[in-house]
Amino acid sequence: MLRNLFIAIMLCLCFTSCDPDEDNPKLSTSTSTSSQSITRPSFDKYLSTSDKASFSIRVRFKTGGDKEQNINATVHWSAYASKPSKTPSKNELSKVESMRQYGSATYYKTGAKKGMTESIVFDKSHAGYSGGYYIYYYVECTNSKGSTSSSLTHMVTVR
Repeated sequence: MLRNLFIAIMLCLCFTSCDPDEDNPKLSTSTSTSSQSITRPSFDKYLSTSDKASFSIRVRFKTGGDKEQNINATVHWSAYASKPSKTPSKNELSKVESMRQYGSATYYKTGAKKGMTESIVFDKSHAGYSGGYYIYYYVECTNSKGSTSSSLTHMVTVR
């Protein structure tokens, strides 16, 4: 009988779960402190260029400290053979394209964000636009915390 009681107690202990993380949320490892310091991206600078036959829309965004693989950009643009009578609105820009990362990302070297991404340059290039085209565009950048867009701007391809 004592042997049967001992076996019953051992079986109860084997089938009982004791997970301290469920009882104490402070012990949980599912939250990362680095993800708490990530913010939405922010527009930094236009770096666009053009020549007599092509143009490149380039912009730099501050990444908010997010990982490179979580950050992407989309350009909204339209080309006009001559200057429009009024500046088009963002809604009138009919072409929407994904952009590629241009060069390497820069990283924070000091402080609380050391090792986290600081900024990334995105690029979308097109050939076949002879001189004098007016290219109106804006860029939307997204990371794991949200998205932001640049203001609407334009460039004129070189004649």
